[in-house]
Amino acid sequence: MPRFVAEWRELQASGRLVPFIVLCLGVWLHAADSFLAATTMPAAVEEIGGVAFINWAIALYLLGAIVSGAAVGVMARRLGLRNVLIIAAIVYAVGCAISAVAPNIGVLLVGRLIQGIGGGVMIALSYVATQRLFPERLWVRLMAIVAAIWGASSLCGPMIGGAFADAGLWRGAFWAFGAQALLLIVAARIFLGNLPAERHEATSWPWRALLVLAVGTLAIAAAGDTGAFSLSLVLGLIGVVALYAAARIDRASTVRVMPREVLRPRHPLGAGLLMVLALAAGSAAFTSYGPLLLELLFGVSPLIAGYILAAESVAWTLGTLATSGFSPATDRLLIRGGASLIGLGGVGLAVFVSGGPLSLILLSVVLQGLGYGICWPYIVRRIVIAASPGERDLAASAVSSMQRIGYALGASASGIAANAVGLGEGTGRAVAEAAGFWVFASFLPVLAFGAVAAWQLTRR
Repeated sequence: MPRFVAEWRELQASGRLVPFIVLCLGVWLHAADSFLAATTMPAAVEEIGGVAFINWAIALYLLGAIVSGAAVGVMARRLGLRNVLIIAAIVYAVGCAISAVAPNIGVLLVGRLIQGIGGGVMIALSYVATQRLFPERLWVRLMAIVAAIWGASSLCGPMIGGAFADAGLWRGAFWAFGAQALLLIVAARIFLGNLPAERHEATSWPWRALLVLAVGTLAIAAAGDTGAFSLSLVLGLIGVVALYAAARIDRASTVRVMPREVLRPRHPLGAGLLMVLALAAGSAAFTSYGPLLLELLFGVSPLIAGYILAAESVAWTLGTLATSGFSPATDRLLIRGGASLIGLGGVGLAVFVSGGPLSLILLSVVLQGLGYGICWPYIVRRIVIAASPGERDLAASAVSSMQRIGYALGASASGIAANAVGLGEGTGRAVAEAAGFWVFASFLPVLAFGAVAAWQLTRR
């Protein structure tokens, strides 16, 4: 019997495939929400005002997702997978309702923050569930399911948001996703009742580490949104220092949100998390400034730019599906090859965004997506295996957290680079061409560092 068929039969026979898919429906809400907001926010600020704060709708969502996602390992231990998912879905639905009825931008931003808190828990929970419910040999197949859901959301998210916005019903988009969260609660109560018993640890919560993590993430988000170059640098430095301090505080705590080895780059776990952080930071610039630069330099509409962004997620999905049946013995080649493709895509963006052609920009985006798809499930697997048995929940949730911290760092640093070449002061072609080079070239050392960490992760 082919290995592929045997693994899928084992998944079905386990009786846990349907509960896992229910858990992964939270991935759909989180992923589609990101693309949904990008297409609905212009219509929202046209009605309620606050165009100067439009970027904060994404930044605050990311802030909530980072902080809540970091706590998922602890939450899953104390409350169990089903209860954590239900709580997260309730929080997300409340956030959607607040966003839907928002009379002004301030209330909308509060709603987005609450949505992010719920969404961050749901995405991190899929990683925790993978390693907790299934044997190691099936993890890559399960990551393929997650990737397929993410890819579908990247295609449908912009389309759904655009449809609501074009109809003048941007509030309906939030109501629609809130309703889906309520359906997820019902599905969780029906299908997650037979999961194995959980450990309910009567321990304190790691509030100090989470608070410092929130301060650092907020400072980083502010650094990318201010137009003053010097202020951006100061805020960015404060944010990085706060993130490091949060890791140090967490490491010294009796109840941690991250594995103890997170600050040990020579340890496979530490190297893997640094790889995730660096590659996410190094590839975040196109998400932040790609649509604007494509519009300024090539006249690309926001909707088309959104689908060029979505091409990365689709390529990620296809790469994961194509390699999910490979033997675990090949993971060294896949991890190193995937990191190399991500770096090659970064070089392509630095070379082609400023002058084109558009086809090679798209190819560069696809290369980065394929690189992620090829290596991501095997990175997650190596990181979780490298953790001690008592910290595998923390390691699984840390992957998602480090990825989102990397995105936040990358978005902030790309804003600093754009301001340094004058993009915040004008949108002339010469300025846009300079930004098209420096915004992406500035991250090539970061991508190179990620490749070095990939070699360290797979060294043994």
